[in-house]
Amino acid sequence: MLTSLVRRFAIGVITACFCLITTMAFAAESLHQDIKVTVLPFEVNAGDDLSYLKDSLPELLTDRLQEAGFDVVNQEEVIRLVEEKGYTRFDPTSAREIALLVGGEFSVYGSLNQIGDSLTLDARLVDAYAKGPGKKISVTKKGLINLLPAVDALVDRMRMDLLRQDVVAEVGVEGTQVLDKEVVMMRLTLQKGDILTAKSVNTALKNIYDLGYFDDVQVKVDSVEDGKKVIFVVKEKPRIQALGVRGADEIDSEDILEAVSTKKGGVVNPKVLADDIRVIREMYRKEGYYKAKITHEVEDAGTGIARLTFVVDEGPQLYIENIIIDGAKLMDPDDVKDVLALQERGMFSWISDSGVLKEELLERDAAAIMALYQSKGFLTAKVGQPDVEIKDSGIDVIYRVWEGDRFKMGQTLFKGDLIEDPAQLIKVTSIDALHDEDEYFDRTLLKNDIEALTGYYNNYGYAYADVGVNLQDNQETKVVDVVYHIVKHQRVHIRRVLIEGNTRTRDNIIMREMRLADGDRFSGDKLKRSSQRLTNLDFFEKVDISPVPTGNPEEMDLVVKVKDKSTGKISGGIGYSTYDGVFFGGTIGEKNLFGKGYQASFEGQIGGTRTSYVAKFINPRINDTDLGFGIQAHNNEVEYSQYSKDAIGSNLYFFYPLGEYTTLKWDYGLESYNITDVASDASDDVKDDEGSHLASMLSASISRNTFDNYMSPTTGTKLVFNLIFAGGPIGGTDDYIKYTGSHDWYTPVFEKVVFHTKVWAGYIHENFGGGKIPTAPRFELGGVNSIRGYSNYDITPTEGPDSSSTLGGDKAFYTNIELKRPISEELGITALAFFDAGNSWKEGEMFFESVTRYGRKQSFGLYKSVGAGINWNSPMGPVGLVYGYALDQLDDHGRHKVELLMGQQF
Repeated sequence: MLTSLVRRFAIGVITACFCLITTMAFAAESLHQDIKVTVLPFEVNAGDDLSYLKDSLPELLTDRLQEAGFDVVNQEEVIRLVEEKGYTRFDPTSAREIALLVGGEFSVYGSLNQIGDSLTLDARLVDAYAKGPGKKISVTKKGLINLLPAVDALVDRMRMDLLRQDVVAEVGVEGTQVLDKEVVMMRLTLQKGDILTAKSVNTALKNIYDLGYFDDVQVKVDSVEDGKKVIFVVKEKPRIQALGVRGADEIDSEDILEAVSTKKGGVVNPKVLADDIRVIREMYRKEGYYKAKITHEVEDAGTGIARLTFVVDEGPQLYIENIIIDGAKLMDPDDVKDVLALQERGMFSWISDSGVLKEELLERDAAAIMALYQSKGFLTAKVGQPDVEIKDSGIDVIYRVWEGDRFKMGQTLFKGDLIEDPAQLIKVTSIDALHDEDEYFDRTLLKNDIEALTGYYNNYGYAYADVGVNLQDNQETKVVDVVYHIVKHQRVHIRRVLIEGNTRTRDNIIMREMRLADGDRFSGDKLKRSSQRLTNLDFFEKVDISPVPTGNPEEMDLVVKVKDKSTGKISGGIGYSTYDGVFFGGTIGEKNLFGKGYQASFEGQIGGTRTSYVAKFINPRINDTDLGFGIQAHNNEVEYSQYSKDAIGSNLYFFYPLGEYTTLKWDYGLESYNITDVASDASDDVKDDEGSHLASMLSASISRNTFDNYMSPTTGTKLVFNLIFAGGPIGGTDDYIKYTGSHDWYTPVFEKVVFHTKVWAGYIHENFGGGKIPTAPRFELGGVNSIRGYSNYDITPTEGPDSSSTLGGDKAFYTNIELKRPISEELGITALAFFDAGNSWKEGEMFFESVTRYGRKQSFGLYKSVGAGINWNSPMGPVGLVYGYALDQLDDHGRHKVELLMGQQF
């Protein structure tokens, strides 16, 4: 047994030694490959019969060095460079130069000498990154037959010399004070175990200098037991104790210091400073200071602490003086300029900021010019890159265009897989109308037509339909025909609808908004509508519905990816409106209660002319059916122009969809209210209604809403009709029937501008059995919710032409016409301009009748106003500012009205 253990121990020792020798051999081999040698031409001092060795000897030496594991520079590259330099003989300097040019670390050159039967190879091995004459190596052999052994002996000697380089045992950094040593160490390519060469040291020095934090770097090399200890001794640049800006007037110094990367406590880094100067220069360019000069000063007292100052010479502010459309012949240059975002400096540039060169808009404007020409029939028009000429007096922006020929619209044709008659497909497109009207070809319509045709095929289940277009232009007639090529592919059905990303909202809440379900035929319109409905829930930060192939070309999955957002709201604060004055308000609510889509809220407002409390709960889909219900309770105190109304009541209502966009709603409401504080000059009808009332009301409404986005619509319509039946057989003190209807329409007109118009009308009469119409439900218009430019509730009938006693109308009408444009989508700021018109009329007066009030009549029977406003969805809630000018004098009050609203929008 002992013998067996000894044998096993011996075998283990032999195996370990073999592995160690093998590892050392591989390590040596890798060291060879890390050394790159340049073999230069050798002189041959021998008889003519050995002259051939002048070319073959370097090649032979190259082969032997490569076999020994060295990286040798290609001989053709070496010969080319030697001939280019004109070298015929070499010394250490020229040998070092050639090696560096070809990327070698060492070079070898020398001569072959024949004396009698003796052959002597005299070679010199030169380190390309070190100084000195290099290492001389000589090998002598007897007879020409021993030339190859002589070369092998030379290679062995070189190998021994090259591998006898020092090994790095330790690398360190000294001298850092502010900068962490590890930052320097991470940039070093010289590591423990590397061969210490002049190149490796130079590379490490360069990397440290490239950091930009040091004025000086030195190297200390000491011998230690395992090799060499290499220490890089650094001298840091001064630390910045103070940072400032001098000469900046147009841009705040604090904004400049915030934009730059150099900060207090850091060190002066030339690379970072160069970037900072570019940043500051760019800030001035954006403000029109294209000749601004930025430099820097460093005040260093020699204590290692410095003050850095950015010095600004702003120069003049330059504006765009001329926009030149070079090459515009058939198109009026002024018409071309109208589509540009950049504009020449004008009289009101100080307000509109026109004339400022915003370089990021140059490419946009070039594309806009191209699109304009393409829309006017210039099929082959080209627009070059814009040129900017900055002069002492201003800036010229030059767009060079080549118009080419102008084409009119020809025929619209369809080829490929046609699922309808071409006459029907033409109705889907819009470009054919140009032919009917003998208009020029408009390329910009093609994209919309392709989308329309693709969507048309999608709605029939062809989810992968391809629509291509081919333009067939006739150079003689200057007419272009449009040919749509359609490939329908296979019809597709939905295999599964998958939901991902919802962590709070339940799957059934999402699924009930989807208009595509498992097994349905694919439809592009239904897919788009599903996305709209999920977005309009306002439960999610993002909604993405992606078709996913299943491997079966006739099936696809729909993956609905959503990301829940916070749907709860707790807010409170101080609000203000010109009419209501200062008020305090607060809201607590949740519109996705328990993730089930329930809505619950309580809102309160105290102060001004209104105090109100409202609590409500809504379940939009009872047990996932289409039927929804809500309940609301309120307590309101409102001051009208000639009386006050205190009310408490509640409503129970239900709603049910009639189709995709239409909803039917019906409810019952009960309200107890008092009319108090009746003005002494109020009408007799208002005075008669002073006191307590009980309103019992049944109502029904039908609405159709096709808005693309309920929160901020840009397209679509909303039609609402409402009927209220009060009193009569359902009891209460108020007997009347009231009808109201409204129609909103949104449509984009150009760029981001949206046109909006609203028409509203109402009529009220006594209920069955007679009686008079009570005061509270009558119509009183005016203010930001109806006709801006007039005070709230001021547009109402009076008892007589010269009377100031108002009584409310039994009929009313108003319209709003607006242009809206977002100023900042990120901040939620929107600007608008408007025209409003409307009026209310009493019994005996007709709609649009011009009646005398306060001694004046209205043209067309309507009070009209114009104005502008701005809305901001601020973090504290909506903020609105609107200016209205009354075009018709109502009473002795002024015609100018400025409304500031906080907590609501108009």
